[in-house]
Amino acid sequence: MAADDQDINEWAANILKAENRYCQEVLVTKVSGACPYGHRVGDTFTLTGLHAGGLCGSLLTAIMPSVVALHYGGNVLWEPQPATFTGRCPEGGRVEVAVRRVDNPEAALYKKVCPPRVMTGRGFAGIDTCRVFVEVRDIAGNCFFGHSVGDKFEIDPFNVNGMCCLLYNQLYPYMHVLLSGATPAWATMEHSIAGECPDIFNRLSFRMWVEKR
Repeated sequence: MAADDQDINEWAANILKAENRYCQEVLVTKVSGACPYGHRVGDTFTLTGLHAGGLCGSLLTAIMPSVVALHYGGNVLWEPQPATFTGRCPEGGRVEVAVRRVDNPEAALYKKVCPPRVMTGRGFAGIDTCRVFVEVRDIAGNCFFGHSVGDKFEIDPFNVNGMCCLLYNQLYPYMHVLLSGATPAWATMEHSIAGECPDIFNRLSFRMWVEKR
């Protein structure tokens, strides 16, 4: 192995070690009324900077900045206790959570299968009439979360469904656009968008579109 290759491998190994050092433990502390996703007081979830852990996608995106802050060793500055924060879902704060940073019990990529929940018939017209799909079109380097070219996901504003949550967080507002029957002005195809994930080094490119049920 060439010295340069060894240096690159050691660099990548150190990044993965740091990336996988922590998890965030999420505890649902309050639910006002009925949560359409089904969260209940006492529910617990384990998140990382990449893995959504089965948490509702809308709640995830609401707390994602603070999750990232904790995951990479930081603190939310206005919280009185380090390595913790409290958050609320964007649906009128219906669900409240307490989040704390913990050591990753596996010391490797934390990634669990979390089956999607059925969200049709719950009063969301866009979801009742359309399905949202995302396909991985290309990856310039290596996706640390394990996505591959050709991967296809069905998602919605509640179900992350196995997608890297940094990518999901980027797509979240555009799901609402497409499910409302609109298309961003800069999109080249109607009812569809294309782009790249936030990892500017590995550059995963995708297309997201809606289909009628």
